[in-house]
Amino acid sequence: MWMEKRGTKKFLYREYYEDPYTDERKTVSVTLTSSSHQAKKQAQKILNNKIDQALKTKKMSDHTIQELLDEWWTYKKPTVRNNTIRIYESIMRLMAKNENINLDAKIAKVDAQYFQKFFNTLSFSHKQNLKYRSVLKMAFDYAVDMSYLKDNPVEKAKVPKPVETIEDYVKVEDLYLEKEEVYRLLDCYRSAHQSVRVGDLIEVMYLTGMRIGEAISLTGANYHKKQAVLDIHGTLDYSKGYKNAKKSLPKTKASYREIGISNRVIEILDRVILENQLRFDDYSKDDFIFVGKTGKPLQANTISQSLHYNNEKLGKNKINKRLHSHIFRHSHISLLSELNVPIKAIMQRVGHQDEATTLKIYTHVTQKQKADIVDKLNNLGL
Repeated sequence: MWMEKRGTKKFLYREYYEDPYTDERKTVSVTLTSSSHQAKKQAQKILNNKIDQALKTKKMSDHTIQELLDEWWTYKKPTVRNNTIRIYESIMRLMAKNENINLDAKIAKVDAQYFQKFFNTLSFSHKQNLKYRSVLKMAFDYAVDMSYLKDNPVEKAKVPKPVETIEDYVKVEDLYLEKEEVYRLLDCYRSAHQSVRVGDLIEVMYLTGMRIGEAISLTGANYHKKQAVLDIHGTLDYSKGYKNAKKSLPKTKASYREIGISNRVIEILDRVILENQLRFDDYSKDDFIFVGKTGKPLQANTISQSLHYNNEKLGKNKINKRLHSHIFRHSHISLLSELNVPIKAIMQRVGHQDEATTLKIYTHVTQKQKADIVDKLNNLGL
C-alpha cells in the first residue's frame, strides 16, 4: 500500500492486486482525512475488503450454467408450490439431456447468441418452449443480483413464435358451450351409472365457473348450505400423485373467493355428500366431495378422457368443439353474460383479475343479444 497527499487534509491510499483471469494489474483506492498510523491500518483494511470483493465476484463468474442452475434452484425451490417444483425440475432434467445446450459452459462466456441458437432448436409447443427460457432467465437474473454478472444474456434471446394456423383462429363460439349443448352432454353422462359422479362435477363447474383444480379440491367444510355459499379457497396439488393429493393455495389472490350457489348446486352437493357418507364409514366434512370409488379425488385427466368418450356416444348429435374441463368455466361466463350480469361481477365470481378470454366471450354474447333484439323487432314488423 502507498499513500498520496491530496490537498491539505486528504490522503489517497492505493493498493495493487492481480486479476486471476487476465493477469492484469489493477488498483483499488480509498481517501481518508488522516495519515496517522491508525488511519493507515483502517485504509489497509478497507482496501483488502475491496480486493476480496473484486476477486470473489470474478471467482463466482466462473460458474458453469449447471452450477448456476443448482445454486439458483436451492434459493428458489422453497418459495414455489409443488406443481411449480415439478414443472421446473422437469425442464432442468430435459435441458441437461439436450445436446443443443452445454451446461458446462461458463456463465461469463455465454451471450444472447448462445441462448438464441438453443431456443431456435426447441421443438415443443410454444408454451413449453417459453418455460425453458423462463427457467434460464430467472437463473441468470439471480446471477446478476448476486453480482456474478453485470447483465443477463438470456434477456435479449427470444423464443420464436410459430406461424399461426387455422386452429389459432378459433371462433368465439367454440370457446364455450351453449346451455343446450351442456345438458345434451350431461344426459349422456347420466345414462350410465358409472359416469354419474363425473356428470355431477361437470354440472357444478358449469353452474359456478370453478376451475377443475378448485372443484375437485372442495371439501364439506367449504360448503355452507344455509348461506348458499361455497368457499373457493384452494386448488388440488397432485404433484405427488392423486393418492397423496393435498389442498394448496389457489392460483392467484383473486382466485381466493366465496361465491353464491344456486338451488341446483345445493341439490347436487347434498346428494353427493350423502352418497359419500353411506359409502365411506369415516367420511367427514374435511374430506373431498368429488371422489371416486376409492375415496380419492376424481382425476383431471380421467375427466378429459370421459368428455371425449361421452361426446362420441352422442353420434350424429355430438358437439363439434374441442372439449376440455375448462370449457365449462367459459360456458359459465357465457351463461352469466346472457343473464346480463356485469363483466366486473363475472370476473370476481370466476376469480379473474384480467382475463382476455372472459372479455372476449362477454363481448361476443352481449353483441349477439343486441342483434337478437333487432331480429325480434323486425319479425314483428317494427
